[in-house]
Amino acid sequence: MGQYWLVVSPSRREYTTQDFGGKLSELLFSSWPNILCDLIENEWAGTRLICIGDYLNPTDLPASIQQDNLHIYAESDVTSKSLSYGVVQEDFEQWSYEEEETATLSATQESVNRKNRVLRNLTTSQYVLEAKLQCGITLGHIVLMRISWSSESSTGIPGGEYLTKGDWAGHEFDIVDAGMLEVMDGEWEDVTEDTRDEVQDLWSGQFEKGWEFETRN
Repeated sequence: MGQYWLVVSPSRREYTTQDFGGKLSELLFSSWPNILCDLIENEWAGTRLICIGDYLNPTDLPASIQQDNLHIYAESDVTSKSLSYGVVQEDFEQWSYEEEETATLSATQESVNRKNRVLRNLTTSQYVLEAKLQCGITLGHIVLMRISWSSESSTGIPGGEYLTKGDWAGHEFDIVDAGMLEVMDGEWEDVTEDTRDEVQDLWSGQFEKGWEFETRN
């Protein structure tokens, strides 16, 4: 049947997913990542994020989570619990959007938010420009592609086995206006082009060979 997934903010003891599904392909190839964008712009800005599969072994967390020693304590239990799918469902609060609806890829393209936004990975000092992504792809899609983590590689996405060890899992993010690029301190790396290539490979494999998005104007 495949894995089900939860996007988690461990420090806030909160998570979100689709109310009607939750497989990685259902989350990624829809408009659902717009919800993730909203959370990163607001309540979850600057917090560590990870999307965990229900096949995750709690001893197999990424180093970015392990180094913070993020253990979950139940109110009635003096022993710690490592982060896992079951612990999150039992002890964390779910962000739920009652008006969330199933969306096709075409609906995603029609409803895309064209704000001139920048996704910043505050852990690695990397950024992605939304304006240079394919039409229909938001910064929420990019985060979800990079923060998924599980102990088994099943995703239901052709060529997407590598997604279960996301290189940004457990990192901190925010979303800011593109004007912030001129005033950001330190050295930052623009990874937009590499991200575009990854999007092209994943979406082409999921839908049809050689299929391409229109670019934003």
